[in-house]
Amino acid sequence: MTAFLALLFFSPLAFIYGRYRARQLRVAPGTLKGRLAALLPMPLFVAGCVVLAVLHANAPLGAGDAMLATGNGVIDFVIGAARKIGELALILFMVAIPYLLGAVIAAVLLVLDARGVATLATPTPGPDASANTD
Repeated sequence: MTAFLALLFFSPLAFIYGRYRARQLRVAPGTLKGRLAALLPMPLFVAGCVVLAVLHANAPLGAGDAMLATGNGVIDFVIGAARKIGELALILFMVAIPYLLGAVIAAVLLVLDARGVATLATPTPGPDASANTD
């Protein structure tokens, strides 16, 4: 129930961010695959780190480190660093949840725009600093 309320609470911010990212990527040159490739790597990395952190936190008492241990020092360091990033994302969930949901919404909007189901408006340019005469 708490997860549903969190999704309900963060969905407006996630939609605003997702629409913004989709509009920015729509005007970028390239194909739909290229746009999705530009959008999804970092959110997928953060989501994977969050999954590692949740797996570590929900492990039986004392089995958290042993559950993710591989015996290779470099791989263990990478898994540990990813777990720490996931824990930080869970601590900063007010930023991480809208970021992850916004990336999913942006991907859906880009696909819908490419198929002609929905049309994304072009982004409006910000105020130009040279136009300010005050």
